[in-house]
Amino acid sequence: MTSRPQPLTDADFDVVIIGGGMAGAGVARDLAMRGLAVALLDRGDFGAATTSRSSKLVHGGLRYLELFDFALVRESLTERERLRRLAPHLVKPLPFLVPIYRDSTRGLIKVRIGLTLYDWLTPGRDRERYRVLPPIDALSLEPGLRSDDLRGAGYYFDDLLLSPERLCLENVLSACRHGARAFNYCQVEEVTRDARGAVAGVAARDLLSGETARLGARVVVNASGPWVDAVRAAAGITERGTRILRRTKGIHCLLPRLTDRAIYQSTSDDRMIFIIPWREFSLVGTTDTDFDGDLDRVQATRDEVDYLLGEARKALPDPRVRREEVLYTYAGVRPLSYEEGTSAPKVSRAHRIVEEEGGRFLSITGTKLTCFRSLAEALGDRVSRALGRPRPSLTAQRTLDGVDEEVGQVEARAWLDLSGEMAATGLDRRTLQTLVTTYGRVYPRVVELAGKVPGGTERLCPRNADIVAELHHAVQEELTVSLQDFLLRRTGIGTSRCQGEDCADAIGRRMATLLGWSERRLDAELEAYHTHVARSRRALA
Repeated sequence: MTSRPQPLTDADFDVVIIGGGMAGAGVARDLAMRGLAVALLDRGDFGAATTSRSSKLVHGGLRYLELFDFALVRESLTERERLRRLAPHLVKPLPFLVPIYRDSTRGLIKVRIGLTLYDWLTPGRDRERYRVLPPIDALSLEPGLRSDDLRGAGYYFDDLLLSPERLCLENVLSACRHGARAFNYCQVEEVTRDARGAVAGVAARDLLSGETARLGARVVVNASGPWVDAVRAAAGITERGTRILRRTKGIHCLLPRLTDRAIYQSTSDDRMIFIIPWREFSLVGTTDTDFDGDLDRVQATRDEVDYLLGEARKALPDPRVRREEVLYTYAGVRPLSYEEGTSAPKVSRAHRIVEEEGGRFLSITGTKLTCFRSLAEALGDRVSRALGRPRPSLTAQRTLDGVDEEVGQVEARAWLDLSGEMAATGLDRRTLQTLVTTYGRVYPRVVELAGKVPGGTERLCPRNADIVAELHHAVQEELTVSLQDFLLRRTGIGTSRCQGEDCADAIGRRMATLLGWSERRLDAELEAYHTHVARSRRALA
């Protein structure tokens, strides 16, 4: 059994995309749905870098109002509403409180004006109004808030993204259903040129087999995130300068669940941080500091953890807000657009498409996760016109739930209702809920597979609801190559409280059987996974 439907071989495409994070995956889907021949390559797994290190939010960006970036906020709020319809199994409404204290850098008047604008910019009116609550109402919603000097709290809604990794994968798999070819663990070694010196594609190496291939392309899209400038430099492309990217680091800490609503609070250094209820955790983040280190070794530091916890305690004086209670951390690097003389928190999060080489080489910077689809549509419009094949984008109308149906054909609440499935399948509610959240509309395929493979309904992990059939499905249908792919990005086992430490070895052995790994390969996979877990806890020692 193989985890790749097609090997990497010489071929010609309309577009080759370098980088399989949220931006690259979204672009691949948009272009493939327009009927273009597309190849997507990533030197690691899809969504393994910046995408997987986000704050798990699909949000309008309330803070961006302070930068007077009204266009970005409007675009983000519009895309938030769209994603809620496109992927209802992954995107859920989340209430936020913005506590305002006597010494807060953002007072009642400023927050009230901000929420009024945010409410006005949000599409639709069939929802709860955004407003400022008096202290007694804020404390009734979240009694753990510090009551001393509390003057009120802003109240509004954004959305929780249950799994950025799965949303990225949904885009990749949808692109493949529309004819794209996607390759993880394939390193682009060269941007190739024709006899006239024009960009003509890429040369790539399959990091699993060592085989190389030349992929011809009329357009190459550089969606490599924080590696954008490195890819440009390797290709000898500098017509827009040697630097178009600013890399900033953000870390997150995971504490036991502290609140039912998200807390969005001012910090002593005039920033904002989140305390987000996500699964069984409270996710505290994020920092925003310039980064010029090794992109393959990004991790939280002790000082960064202490900073976040110290700020969080100012609003939530809970004894569990301390380093000893942090379960693990993660850190990532944002690929922001380079703006001379601007501090990191004030750099615009709006995306940019940088054209070079006569439009044959396009680089993406500043990608905001919430706006990946609108970015992809803008780039798709540009590319399809340049190739003489203009077609409208379909991504705003086709669901991201595994079936690519027209939005609204089937009400989400109809297939999210599990009451009938429990009796029919014999699976408990927690397992079924996990399957729905993970696979969207195609979860019945996993349920069916569970009845066909030996032990298909057995739990993979004593602390999680995932079942054996999911591993078979991931290997057969989801381009799953490594143990980390499965534990961290195809399921939520590796990001749960146990981080998969009590089941990684057993799952690794099952994968070895399915994929024909040698003992040496299995040992390497397990070592790599346990190294990842250790790195996530290094700042806590």
